[in-house]
Amino acid sequence: MKAMGRGFRRTLVQYCAVAGCAVLLTGCGDRSISGAYVLSAKTEADLLQITETPDHHFSGTLRHTVLRNDGTLSSGSTNVSGSVDGDSITLTLLATPLPIGQNFSGTVTAGGIDLTLSDGNRTAVEHFAKSQPADFDSAVAQLSQAGEPIIAARQRGQAIEQLNRGVTSLTTNLERFVSKAQERIERLPKVQAYYDQAIATEQAKLDRARRLASSGNSVAQGQANVIVGQMGVDKAQISITDDTVERAINNEKAAEATLNAGIEQWRPQCLGSDSASSDRVRPDMGPCKGFERAVAAYNSVLPSLHKALVLASRAKTHGHEQLTTVWQAADTIQ
Repeated sequence: MKAMGRGFRRTLVQYCAVAGCAVLLTGCGDRSISGAYVLSAKTEADLLQITETPDHHFSGTLRHTVLRNDGTLSSGSTNVSGSVDGDSITLTLLATPLPIGQNFSGTVTAGGIDLTLSDGNRTAVEHFAKSQPADFDSAVAQLSQAGEPIIAARQRGQAIEQLNRGVTSLTTNLERFVSKAQERIERLPKVQAYYDQAIATEQAKLDRARRLASSGNSVAQGQANVIVGQMGVDKAQISITDDTVERAINNEKAAEATLNAGIEQWRPQCLGSDSASSDRVRPDMGPCKGFERAVAAYNSVLPSLHKALVLASRAKTHGHEQLTTVWQAADTIQ
């Protein structure tokens, strides 16, 4: 009952004057408390339905609906029993299948039932007004209506949080791209040096193989064949480098395309002219500011990265062409 009573209206019942009580007591033994009683508060509603027997005992149910902090309603039902002695009432909540429960005392009034509830620290009297089940349904409907803006605010908050995560994720990807792009800008010029060195090495091997083959000596011819065989191994290794460079260039293009699509998706919400509209769900200012900085850094690094990628692609293409000529010449020696 402590849980059921939590949040009840904290209005204490005013004690009646002695003369008034004397009038109220007159003939109360013939009064039946059978019926429905409703307690309605800002965040909860209760319906007490009881049936009194001729020996002044009663049984029934207590239905309870509470408006939770998240705007949803929580409902439950508990069996009750008790007895009436004049204006005094004792009510027991049967919270378990066993015939035991929590006992509460109260007073029967002309307008309903006043129950004394305690949460351990304080005691209050709650008034259950003589009503109809429809009044309880109406109170529950009001609670549901009161919860709608709470639910809407919670859903809006969840939507904003989801947007924040999306913007933050893209910001992280942009920052990671910029960091890797700077590393690639420093490394890609080495592609030109790699192919220059490969061309020089293979050309030197071709020249030596030609000299050996032209000597007419069988031993020298054998040495020339060995060199040509080594060049075949070199060709396979350089081919792996070709694929690595090509894959790196394609990966950069794909990553850039993905980021561009993400920027186009989030720009209207964070950077667009309608981002300040108060009636639409959009990311918070913090994530948007981080996104704006990341986009600026991304756009700043792209020209240098594109230039480095073009130079690397040209170095690979030109180097492969020259190496192919050298390897084809080597094939004629054997």
